Amino acid sequence: MSQSEIDRLYRTYGFIIYGRCIRLLGSRDEARDAMQVVFMKLLQAYDTIQEKEKVVPWIFRTAQNHCFNLLRDRKKFVREIQPDDCVDSRSDGDRIAKRDLIERIMKRFNNDIRDAVYYTYVEEFDQREIQKLTGQSPATIRRNLKRFRDALPVALKRLGLDGV
Repeated sequence: MSQSEIDRLYRTYGFIIYGRCIRLLGSRDEARDAMQVVFMKLLQAYDTIQEKEKVVPWIFRTAQNHCFNLLRDRKKFVREIQPDDCVDSRSDGDRIAKRDLIERIMKRFNNDIRDAVYYTYVEEFDQREIQKLTGQSPATIRRNLKRFRDALPVALKRLGLDGV
């Protein structure tokens, strides 16, 4: 792969990778580091991606997986820290508790529903954009969002959070 091809790929996809990583990690420094890793993975895999129009979904999935792995590792580290050791543990603890709660709720749904919910409510994509990323038709996306809304009260009750 030539330097001009690498530059083109970076100009085309670098901001997508960075945006995805910063949304998931919440830190510019961590997002820059993650972007470098994901971009290197893209460079390694680019020639093997048969349908080049599917490179953006590949980037989203790879960045998501990499960032989730970082978050999981961070969570393991956070569990080892005592709340009294932190200067402002209340705000960090609240954020971690909310993230843990969302993770526990979302684990109860399949990938198609999680993708529809994430891209609709977090990324705020419209259904055509979600269709390009996931391959789900707009009707399927609406159906998956409805399944999520219908099942959410039951999931919250099972977690003992029905009064939330």
